[in-house]
Amino acid sequence: MFRTQGTLAALTIFFLVGCTSSRSVMAPTMTQSQALARIEELLTDTNSALTPRPRLELSDMFSAPTRCLDPGPGESSDQVVISRAYWLRDIPSNQHMDVARQVMARWERQGHVIVGTGGMEIGRPNIAGESRPDGFILALVWAEGDDLYLAATSPCVLPDTTPEP
Repeated sequence: MFRTQGTLAALTIFFLVGCTSSRSVMAPTMTQSQALARIEELLTDTNSALTPRPRLELSDMFSAPTRCLDPGPGESSDQVVISRAYWLRDIPSNQHMDVARQVMARWERQGHVIVGTGGMEIGRPNIAGESRPDGFILALVWAEGDDLYLAATSPCVLPDTTPEP
């Protein structure tokens, strides 16, 4: 659960960028079920590289598909964006920066790109990345209350109800 409106607004905008950031690398026929499977793979892979190993707790903040806001050429306004976030439980706050460095190292080893960081100098890490080769948005986010969560968002994908071409 978010504890401030500002954090929620910033992260909502961040996750909605998934519609437009990676058009050139995303296969246009991926379905929302396939996107959710890829999100779970990305997040559990990241978590598996962390020491101490956090307990993942699914957050309900991004549980429903969101309509793609800005479909590009060849994309449909019926496409959706899939997002998931997991709270990283059982991580003491004095280890948040260690976890942040491990997340960045894992993403880079996997060939993903770090696109931005913030809060590192004050021990409140926020890291944004993009998966390769498929352009999913990745995030490690510090939230008020001294909690961290991992999140991922797909590019625009076909709803499961859409037949593949």
